[in-house]
Amino acid sequence: MNKLFRILAPSSALSVVIHIVLWISMIWLANIGFAYMTVDSLDYSLLYYGAHAFFVGGPFIVFVTFVTRYQIRFQKHLSLLSRKDGLTGLNNRRTFMELAQMRLDESACGTLILLDADHFKRVNDVYGHAVGDVCLKEIAHRLKWNLREIDVAGRIGGEEFAVLFAGATIEQARVIAGRLGQPIPFRAEGVEAHLSITLSMGAVLIEPDVSLDAHLIRADQALYAAKEAGRARLVIWSEPSPPPTEDGLKKSAA
Repeated sequence: MNKLFRILAPSSALSVVIHIVLWISMIWLANIGFAYMTVDSLDYSLLYYGAHAFFVGGPFIVFVTFVTRYQIRFQKHLSLLSRKDGLTGLNNRRTFMELAQMRLDESACGTLILLDADHFKRVNDVYGHAVGDVCLKEIAHRLKWNLREIDVAGRIGGEEFAVLFAGATIEQARVIAGRLGQPIPFRAEGVEAHLSITLSMGAVLIEPDVSLDAHLIRADQALYAAKEAGRARLVIWSEPSPPPTEDGLKKSAA
């Protein structure tokens, strides 16, 4: 049904005119065919049947065309609202997970980074949520400015963001993270102070046999370590060292 609506709905002003002309022409031909089937001849001229199609069917065709066009636009708007974060314009969590998984299905390599705004609660408490919203928009702008078309970014929590750098090594992601980690200035109406915010980041290298959810957990652990280490920095996740075995303890004691 959606595919049918897309075919019926014109996408431009020229397309509207073409649709109307085609529909009226079809009604014109239908009138002529009906006349032949009922009386075996045309009692009136072809111009008459054309005028009949235009004045009788034209208004109805115009109405249906514009209603269909509005319906398609409305569906696209609803689809966008369901997939995007309304404040920042980034992908919401569900869409980020879907797109990131698609990228990993195409090529199971890259680097995943979680980013969290440092002391964001303080911004909301001191300056209000409207200023906090401006802050989040500026963070999203910084992300968009530094991403490639193949990368996937999303707002996955209140002040938490995620980026999948498709096909990127840790070193390549570290370079981009260096740009993302610079203080992000923002200003809001009614606030004279020049404000800025920093980001704490946790990164993990994608492993082919590890799920996306597991990578998110690892990146979150690295993010927590970045905050514990003083914030405004990037920490790369690394596999925890296994506990020493009994043989190992004996060797070290010797």
